[in-house]
Amino acid sequence: MHSTKTEILALLKRSAGATVDEIASSLGLAPMTVRQHLTALERDALIHAQEVRRATGRPHYRYSLTDGGHRRVAQGYDRLVALLIEAAGAPAALEGATPGERRGRLFREAALALAEQHRGEVLMLSGGQRVARAVEILQAHGGFAEWHDLAGAWEVRDFSCIYRASVDGCGPCQWHEPFLAALLGGPIEAAPPGGDCAACCRYVIPTPADRPSAVLAPLREESRSTR
Repeated sequence: MHSTKTEILALLKRSAGATVDEIASSLGLAPMTVRQHLTALERDALIHAQEVRRATGRPHYRYSLTDGGHRRVAQGYDRLVALLIEAAGAPAALEGATPGERRGRLFREAALALAEQHRGEVLMLSGGQRVARAVEILQAHGGFAEWHDLAGAWEVRDFSCIYRASVDGCGPCQWHEPFLAALLGGPIEAAPPGGDCAACCRYVIPTPADRPSAVLAPLREESRSTR
């Protein structure tokens, strides 16, 4: 189970910051309880407070994550690094590419390798179980992902996209898109982040696949054709 401190860190990760009252309302806690946890988190250098002045009354504070706080809620980068190193060992993946293209190809190769590793087990699942398992795998490789049932479609968000942070802040994500498409065996649609989604990758799977689909091979062929 998640501790209250973990829940507060997760809430701050999903947003651009929050006040005591906003945190208390979202988590169903008393403001005094929230303040006690925020004091401890600030002492551990996981959050910091910024004073927000109002036209009248006393100023209040907005809390957000420090760099250490962001790292705390996104673990598993060691597994992702191992995947990228393995992908870098295939020289064909880097042939004739610019530095930016090489980084993108490495992430794509790593994403496809990870999807292939888990695809058999995921295809044995059905419905939202597939999406839930995909999110678990992303969480185990440095992501801060979650999923929602939209009644007829599924939404996947990852608030900690290492590809966008280290390679490219715009354009198709070469980590999430090939991974989700190959693993789930069906189409996905990239969607703009919602108002409560700070700098995250967001996807909608409109037609969940109930049967295995031969998607992985075409994706690998497409990857080869870009080299």
